[in-house]
Amino acid sequence: MKIGFIGSGKMAEAIIGGILDSKILSPQNIFCSDISKDRALYLNNKYNVSTFTQNTEIIKNANLIFLCVKPQDVNKLKNDLHNKLNSNQTLISILAGIQIKKLNSISNHESIIRVMPNTPSQIKKGVSVWTGTKETNQSHIHETKMILGSIGNEYKVDDEKIIEMATALSASGPAYLFYFVESLIQSGKEIGLTDELSYNLTTKMLKGSLELLESATEQAEQLRKNVTSPGGTTEAAITVFDQQNLKKTIITAIKAAHKRGLELGE
Repeated sequence: MKIGFIGSGKMAEAIIGGILDSKILSPQNIFCSDISKDRALYLNNKYNVSTFTQNTEIIKNANLIFLCVKPQDVNKLKNDLHNKLNSNQTLISILAGIQIKKLNSISNHESIIRVMPNTPSQIKKGVSVWTGTKETNQSHIHETKMILGSIGNEYKVDDEKIIEMATALSASGPAYLFYFVESLIQSGKEIGLTDELSYNLTTKMLKGSLELLESATEQAEQLRKNVTSPGGTTEAAITVFDQQNLKKTIITAIKAAHKRGLELGE
């Protein structure tokens, strides 16, 4: 197995790190291309992988070819990909909103896997949802599962529509959480905590709460009720959340992200 990356940004680097740390492959079997010579040099120096500024070198050398460019740049790959791939090669796309039919159109290739990872993959705590065409090489399916497992949790699905749903929830989700964290830290400072203490209380509270949720037999709703004593401080905050329709706002926001993802795929 030889793996190539067309586009070598943070997510490509996360996957490279997972592959190497898990000893799935050695550096000499990994090939990267990037339009930035500095980025290519950085990856070569840090991971000892082969780097290029031309995508054709990736197609020449790799069996699994990860597409890690910006979604809006996907059409620029047509000259490099169209009718250039053989039966022992599979395209693996991590591009948000770009459907398999689009990938097939620009490549005229049938063996395609579509993955939606998220940024915690950078610390091997990621969530990746993925699917493949019926023509995808079965050994490449197995190898993809191993690779995605090296950066966190992976979930293979049969329906590509689920990828769009996962994009709105788990792929965009870290940004929602960080937005909420920003607000919690700011609120701590506004009631008199120092910057450092507000940050520490917020982040440690979130980590502990998530670990409690994962280990508990109760659902999130019940865990929330366990903290919310009648007439207490937590109830005062939850009442404001309800008055401001926070839950409805969150659901509406996720639906908006899902809708946008569908639009990007048109």
